[in-house]
Amino acid sequence: MAEIIRAHDDDWSLVREIRLRSLSTNPEAFGQSWDRESTYEDKVWKKRVREAAWFLAVEDGQPVAVVAVRHEQDSPANERELQAMWVTPKSRHSGIAGKLAEAVFDWAREDDADTITLYVGPQNTGARSLYESLGFTDTGDRWEVVEDDPDGAWLKMARGL
Repeated sequence: MAEIIRAHDDDWSLVREIRLRSLSTNPEAFGQSWDRESTYEDKVWKKRVREAAWFLAVEDGQPVAVVAVRHEQDSPANERELQAMWVTPKSRHSGIAGKLAEAVFDWAREDDADTITLYVGPQNTGARSLYESLGFTDTGDRWEVVEDDPDGAWLKMARGL
């Protein structure tokens, strides 16, 4: 069974590894691309690990799932945003996503938050079902990833802690 760990400064290369794997396997699930993030220098990855709470599911020393959570500057003080959740296809439906979500919820509570938000692509029905099973609901807010493309707008979901 995978162990859930909080990534710290020395774990940046594990974060990079699993994040790039997620972008190469399921690029449609993220607002970024492998082409872009694969060019980031090591110092960028180190900074990313410092600026958010990253949690990894690790089996036999290898990351098999990832999630990040942070307070976005344009968000209310009580909100934290879940970002970049991904589980390897082999490890899906094993409960790892729920364990990662619990780590996010615990961290957010310790960080004085009472609400977790996230954005999910309109075609990503699997992720949306997972988030709904974790207690998230559609807020009605949308994020137009591509300007003037309301059909492609990502749904904002939220849940209280």
